[in-house]
Amino acid sequence: MSNWKDIAGTVGRIAGTVAPLLGGPVGMAASIGAQIAGALGTDNRPDAVLRELTQNPEAALTLQQWAHEEREQIRQANIRLQELELAQAQTELADIQHARESHREHWMPERLTLLLALMVVALTIALMAWSVPDGSKEVVFYLVGQIVTAFLAAVTYWLGSSRGSAEKQKKLEQLTGGALGTSSGMAGSGHRGGRPADRHP
Repeated sequence: MSNWKDIAGTVGRIAGTVAPLLGGPVGMAASIGAQIAGALGTDNRPDAVLRELTQNPEAALTLQQWAHEEREQIRQANIRLQELELAQAQTELADIQHARESHREHWMPERLTLLLALMVVALTIALMAWSVPDGSKEVVFYLVGQIVTAFLAAVTYWLGSSRGSAEKQKKLEQLTGGALGTSSGMAGSGHRGGRPADRHP
C-alpha cells in the first residue's frame, strides 16, 4: 500500500478531521502521514501506519492524543483543503460559463444534447424490450455507460449551476467561523488552541 488516501477511512474512524487531509493533495497527505507515522513510531509508509493501527490496541489512543495536540494545525490544513476545493469548483464553473458564451450562437451543442437525449431514451426502451445476448453484454453495457455519461455532461453544460461552489463556500465559512481571512497555510506543530481533532471544528 503506497497511498495515504488508502488508509484515510481507518484513520478517520479514530480522528475524523484528519481523514480528509490524507485524501487531499499529495504534499498535504504526505506531510500529515509523516507526522502520524512519527507519532506512532512506525516507518513513514501508509501500510506501516495501517498495520500499527490494526494490530496495536494502544495506537488508536496515541493517534487521538497526537490529533488533540495538533488540532490547530489540522484545523488550518482543513481550511486550506476547503479553499483549494472551492477554487477548483469556481474554475470549473467559470469554464462552463465560458463555453456557453463561446458557443451561444453555434448549432452543435444544442443539437448534440438533443441527439444524446434521444439516444438515452432509445437505449432505455431497447434494453427494456429486448434481452442482451450473454456474449455481448459487456460491450453493450460499456457503450450505454459512455452514452449516459456524455448525456450527463451535456446536461451539466446547460443546467450546471454554482450550487456545488456555494456548498463548498458554506463549509469553508463553517470551518473558519465566518472569517475567510484566516491564514490558508498549515500552522506549525505544537499549537494548543482549538477543539479536539476528532471532532469537527
